[in-house]
Amino acid sequence: MNVVIIGGYGVFGSLTARLLARDGHQLWLAGRHPEKGRALAQELGAQTLAVDIGKAPEDLFDAQPDVVIDATGPFQHYGSDPYRVPRLCIAQRCHYLDLSDSAKFTQGIAALDTKARAAGVFSLSGASSVPGLSSSIVADLISDLDEIDLIDIAILPGNRAPRGMSVIKSIVSGVGRPYHMWRDGGWQRATGWTDRKLYQLEPGLKRAGYSVDVPDIALFPKWTGAKSVVFRAGLELSVMNRALQFLAKLRQHGRFDVPEMGYAGLYLLSKALYPFGTDRGGMVVSVSGKLGKQSVTRQWKLIAENGHGPFVPGVMCRALLREPDTIKAGARPCLAELPRTKVERAMTDLEIRIEASEVRDQPAQSYGQSGGQSHHMIDPAAL
Repeated sequence: MNVVIIGGYGVFGSLTARLLARDGHQLWLAGRHPEKGRALAQELGAQTLAVDIGKAPEDLFDAQPDVVIDATGPFQHYGSDPYRVPRLCIAQRCHYLDLSDSAKFTQGIAALDTKARAAGVFSLSGASSVPGLSSSIVADLISDLDEIDLIDIAILPGNRAPRGMSVIKSIVSGVGRPYHMWRDGGWQRATGWTDRKLYQLEPGLKRAGYSVDVPDIALFPKWTGAKSVVFRAGLELSVMNRALQFLAKLRQHGRFDVPEMGYAGLYLLSKALYPFGTDRGGMVVSVSGKLGKQSVTRQWKLIAENGHGPFVPGVMCRALLREPDTIKAGARPCLAELPRTKVERAMTDLEIRIEASEVRDQPAQSYGQSGGQSHHMIDPAAL
């Protein structure tokens, strides 16, 4: 396919481009400063495209793309006309994907559904770790449950994961901000970067996670019928987590926005701390509920080695574009568009291990194996 990636030379855009190049797509790395992407484009056999989305987004279609991927963000800051790109894509009968982690943005794209269906194209928001990947995993874990008590998800990157200014802005924008979380069958007030919890990715590898507002919080309650939906994220270095906790407390006492100089300072701090920590990260998806009269807890873990964790946000786009004809037309959040097995197959060339387990409250046939508790390792390369 002919694919234009907005921000294709940025942190996540470049990694998404690398995955799509491996699959043989013709790529265009688009942005205001195409010279920044020339070395990567030459390496991947791609081309660059000068586009200022704020002033002339129609320039995207000079490349005659089959699909446009927006990998820029932060989508929380997209202003008064946030859907100008997907609207143009629909008008041009071009598919659209984005890597949004903004609950408001990802929900809102559904307003374009009628026009997208009429044009015969799909416009999917959140085709990334959340809610694209997370929803495919949740759909598999809850498939036969009679009741769903809790969905608990965490993303826990290693400190040596690359990050640009948009990543810093995306994280910091929600720190200390109030939002609503679905707990015990109702909406309750929550605050960004509080409610600390430790997650064990594997023996000897624990990470702290803190509450954050992502599309899953808004979308999963109605979609799954779960009584509670919780999402956390955390950084590897405690000094960075504590700094964000401190910012959260300041914002709870006095509402204020971080100035551009503040974001720049935080970005420089993160770069200074880059040599510390590791390049290992992970993701945890847990569901608890009832299967008949039994209480069941199922968990899916992803552990990324050797700096391959930052590829994960681009995996969903890669999986979707491997079989675009199976994706129905329309504009909507990217919710369980593909089964878990197909998403995992899109990680077979990455240094990623996946583990799935189940615990029941009494001995019975368990998820994948016999007995009251089962654990099995899944190597994506074997799929």
